[in-house]
Amino acid sequence: MDLVLEEVVSLRPEPISAIDDINDRIDPRDTDVRVVTGLGDTVYHTLLGRRAILEGETLTRESLSGYNGPLCISPRYERLVRAVLGTELTDGIDFRYPFSDREEEADIADVGLGVYLTATGNTARDHGLQVGERLFPNETVLMENIPEADHDAAHDAKALLAESDIQTALSLQK
Repeated sequence: MDLVLEEVVSLRPEPISAIDDINDRIDPRDTDVRVVTGLGDTVYHTLLGRRAILEGETLTRESLSGYNGPLCISPRYERLVRAVLGTELTDGIDFRYPFSDREEEADIADVGLGVYLTATGNTARDHGLQVGERLFPNETVLMENIPEADHDAAHDAKALLAESDIQTALSLQK
């Protein structure tokens, strides 16, 4: 999913909160491909930080509102974070990139706030970081090229995967 978000969605002030939002932001002049569903093999890009950075608040999208300061993230994911959080929220953020050969969580701890892939958050906690809100999934997705998907085999594959009980994690947690 992260490659779709990184490469083809447009950046807007409002955050992405569902797969339909992703598809609405894909310019048909760039590609005919659309995301159908996530396949559930999810790890998350999670907000991590030292509690003191946001004055003891729980680390959520809402707690970033009005935040002006550094956020450590791999340069590869900066555009993705801007898309998912929305440009309105990220305007005051100064993106910093990991700068050492250590675990990325160590660099996030040095900066104070960051986003990184987590499954359990144990490594983050080992570096004194609070594990905050899961911002977006990194998962395999079923994609469809609509002009080329008009045959039985494509419909059968889509029905098998998209209509199963797999829950994708791309949603705002309120």
